[in-house]
Amino acid sequence: MKKFRKKILYTVPAMLIGSMVLLSGCKASDGPTSEIEVLPDEKVVEVVAAADTQPAEPKTEDKTQGKPETEAEIKTETKTEPVEEEPAQTKPQTENEPEQKENVPAAEENVPALVAEGSVSDSDYAVIVKGVTIPLHGDMRNYTASLGDPNDFASARSCTEAGEDKVYTYGGAVIYTYITNGADIISLIEITGSEALVSGIHIGSTKEEVIAAFGSAYTEQGSEWLYEMGDKTIGLEMSGDQVSFIELFG
Repeated sequence: MKKFRKKILYTVPAMLIGSMVLLSGCKASDGPTSEIEVLPDEKVVEVVAAADTQPAEPKTEDKTQGKPETEAEIKTETKTEPVEEEPAQTKPQTENEPEQKENVPAAEENVPALVAEGSVSDSDYAVIVKGVTIPLHGDMRNYTASLGDPNDFASARSCTEAGEDKVYTYGGAVIYTYITNGADIISLIEITGSEALVSGIHIGSTKEEVIAAFGSAYTEQGSEWLYEMGDKTIGLEMSGDQVSFIELFG
């Protein structure tokens, strides 16, 4: 600390002398000068700063002044205005997009399915016996040779013409004939066994199968369904929902 104060005492007179010389415009004399310790400029600054009893607080340079704002600062200052959301627009339906269908209630259970209806034709008035087709109003003389001997046979004198009316039994099929002009014409066929009509209807066929074969244009007589065409009739005895007896007559 003593050395520092000594430097102050020497430095101040030296500064005053230098100032006086400059102001007077005189040159320094050639004579000897007193030995004065001249400190370099750095020391002078140091001494002056130390001599000040209350050093001034260093000014803090405002580094922000004049500094260009950064992009982040600009964005921070920018106020974000709320954007009103536009209501969603309904997208128009294109041709390729499937049309949304409304929910269609499922069909109620236990509703009978529709049956495709058939219709009666002239060929339906026939029965198959031992693989031979026997038509109503046919001449029995044309089929006896193919059928062979019947399981049962009966005859009686005709009431209208000379000759006999006959009854042929083959298994579960009973065929009735009458004499006309020498011909043995089939007037009635009854089925009680496994034989079937040419349409496939047989004992045990259901109502749905009958309608699929012959349609629903039938006449009911009690429990019997009658399908008529001209002077020919198919009679189906129904027991519940099934056929229990078949007859062709006319």
